[in-house]
Amino acid sequence: MVPNGGVRGRSVGHQGYWLVVGVAALALFVLPFGTGVFLPLALLALGGLALVAFRLPALWSEVWIRWVLLLLLALWLPQLLALSVAVDFDRALRTALTYPLFAAAILPLLWFARHRDVATPLLYGVLALAVFWSLDGIFQFVTGANVLGYPYNGRRIDGLFHPNLRLGIVLAHFLPFVLEASRRLTYTNRLAALLPLIVIVAILLSGSRAAMVATLIVLFVYGLFLVGYYQLRMRTVSAFLSILVLGIVVALWVSPETRDRLAVVSKASELSIEAIDEATAKRGTIWFASWRVAMDEPILGVGVRGVEPVAEARGYTDMAFAHIHLYFLDVLVSTGIVGLVAYMGVLLAILLALWRRARRSERDLLPLYVVGGVAIFVALNPVNVHWTIYSSYTTAVLWLVVALALVPLVRGEAAGCQG
Repeated sequence: MVPNGGVRGRSVGHQGYWLVVGVAALALFVLPFGTGVFLPLALLALGGLALVAFRLPALWSEVWIRWVLLLLLALWLPQLLALSVAVDFDRALRTALTYPLFAAAILPLLWFARHRDVATPLLYGVLALAVFWSLDGIFQFVTGANVLGYPYNGRRIDGLFHPNLRLGIVLAHFLPFVLEASRRLTYTNRLAALLPLIVIVAILLSGSRAAMVATLIVLFVYGLFLVGYYQLRMRTVSAFLSILVLGIVVALWVSPETRDRLAVVSKASELSIEAIDEATAKRGTIWFASWRVAMDEPILGVGVRGVEPVAEARGYTDMAFAHIHLYFLDVLVSTGIVGLVAYMGVLLAILLALWRRARRSERDLLPLYVVGGVAIFVALNPVNVHWTIYSSYTTAVLWLVVALALVPLVRGEAAGCQG
């Protein structure tokens, strides 16, 4: 009975592993199709809620799963507190009720990662998808339509994400994993080192300045890591930089629209609302109005999605807007100083934990900490100027990034302990 039970248990665990990995891969695959991502995440969330209900002590005992739960609490509990003062109570309540489900969706991945290699299939899956999305977007730029016939609007490529201009931001969020997967592939094929260049060109052609800034951060941090990790010679570094710069120059040369969008950014140096508006697509006015609302309600804010009606009613702006497009200000005006301190505190604590563990980790594990740290920072960077930290789609991407960042660490540290 025991041997058969053991075999049956291993079989169920094996099936569960592939089910979780398959559903997670499906969530990544349908990211271009908007709300389609919510169905696979809902399935994963059911598993995550079951784990919370029946395995909470075991979850809490795993250091990186504990950080996930703490990050969830930091972003969620202030929303609950702000319900007491929420201007748009219905929308704030819907957000507060659904927000934990996105974090719960990544718990099955982290749970299986304790004993199985969840990271590798997802890492290479992200690389394949990012390159495919990028090639599709570049094809759209060259021919005027992508593989599904979605037209190029003459300014920014959107590829499979049409009509939403999300391609560049999503690619920038997944770029750390693209770089890491390519690094691993170079051991068997040196040409794999060129794959990230395809993604970077697509990010440039997407015209998203926020995505370009995120890309620069990722390339700078990961590039410094590679130089130190491999003790690269200056000649090798110069060759990589030359290829990268050449790719960027070609992308800017063939896309005057992208050049124009980058040129406008320089106007922000004039430090006036009008100049910042021109450089950031009217976001200066939104930021100024939102800041005034935040100063009026500094402790708990005005609730999620409540800033626009308050700003309009108080005469701070006459321009309609859906999002603030600045993460720390979004948190401050929505959940007050309470929410901002929780958000910033846990983010800094996670990055510090990654730094400390990286310093005393084995050499083989070091890339995992670097990729995890830069990916989480890019996803939760307080000065991100795209989307809103509380929207459903942003939340889906954010928690998928957190999962991809931490799954290798759960597996790597478990293997290290066993060794």
